[in-house]
Amino acid sequence: MPRVCFIVNPVAGHGRALAEWKRIEPLAAQLGEYCVKFTKGPGHATELAREAVREGYDRVASMGGDGTLNEVGNGLVGSGAALAVIPAGTGNDWVRTAGVPRDSAEGCRLAFQGRVAKMDVGLAHGHRYFFNGAGFGFDAEVCARVNSYGPRFRKLSYVRGVFDALNHFTGVPVDVEIDGQTLHLPRVLLLEVGNGRYFGGGMQIFPGADFSDGRFEIAWGENLSRLELLRLVSLIYSGKHVGYPKVRMMQGRKVSASSPERVVFQVDGDVIGRLPVTFELIPQALDVVLPIS
Repeated sequence: MPRVCFIVNPVAGHGRALAEWKRIEPLAAQLGEYCVKFTKGPGHATELAREAVREGYDRVASMGGDGTLNEVGNGLVGSGAALAVIPAGTGNDWVRTAGVPRDSAEGCRLAFQGRVAKMDVGLAHGHRYFFNGAGFGFDAEVCARVNSYGPRFRKLSYVRGVFDALNHFTGVPVDVEIDGQTLHLPRVLLLEVGNGRYFGGGMQIFPGADFSDGRFEIAWGENLSRLELLRLVSLIYSGKHVGYPKVRMMQGRKVSASSPERVVFQVDGDVIGRLPVTFELIPQALDVVLPIS
């Protein structure tokens, strides 16, 4: 039986992660050898994951949201230790693609008993790895707003973020290079680079995405009016935006972007920098724990 280190973000999901850990800790003790480490602030989960690797743990379970998952994963890439995920945050988009159970007790069992598989990883050069996706434009503007809201807006945070961004963001000129092909885009509303299928708390932007196919899914929208963008957002939740006239989709392994304007970008839901940036896919770079198929 593998040795599992649980990394718990006690403030994730406005305290839900800590409450769920207290509920499932007796189960973890029954299932095998484990330890638990609690994060104390931004970036700490990466340090704790590296510490768990040094201590010889076979699997490291992230217990929080997509941000906690990103930090833990950044501590595990190339280590040989496998990432398990127990979703207890707000968005939890990565687990939708992975098929990981939402129930914490089932997630705990999976951490010990699930199968290990290889997954591709994205790298924002000069910044960090990402595991679900990255992008700039409308989505990053939404993320910036969502991350600034207080807890009383938790249930409607993404909806509020979408409408705030609709009122203030009209698009930017961007030069993009995808696997050597250069595109000059005069007014981009959003550009997404995806490893997973879902963004923004359940928007199914890449219905055909596969964590291990060696390619990013890439989508962008040009010259969309606010009304068209609002319509597009409603279609994305069900994946019905594919084929929309002003949306282009392709695949690739390396995406570079620059703009004469100030444009922020996000990785796994966190706004971490401004253009220019290069996103590159690193094949089979991380071991992950998945349900037995």
